[in-house]
Amino acid sequence: MASSGAATGRDIGTVRLWMDDDGWGVIDLPDPPRGCWTEAAVVEGLDSSSTLRAGQTVDVEWTAPGPDGYDARAVRVVLRDELQATPGG
Repeated sequence: MASSGAATGRDIGTVRLWMDDDGWGVIDLPDPPRGCWTEAAVVEGLDSSSTLRAGQTVDVEWTAPGPDGYDARAVRVVLRDELQATPGG
């Protein structure tokens, strides 16, 4: 079977950074691809009154490669119930 060159997967990731004003961020995944570019439109439950925070744990469905040199792009992100408290958050 020939490969199309694109990879997909599901992982538990940790939010590295989130840019509220720009509506995007980066989620670190445990296995390559590691840096997963994420836009607000693919985060379930995210609206104008909520945000992602560095250190949050999320479920990520991704495809690779990602845009602008990122290893992957998130196609669906769901907040996990456990481990949501972050220092200073």
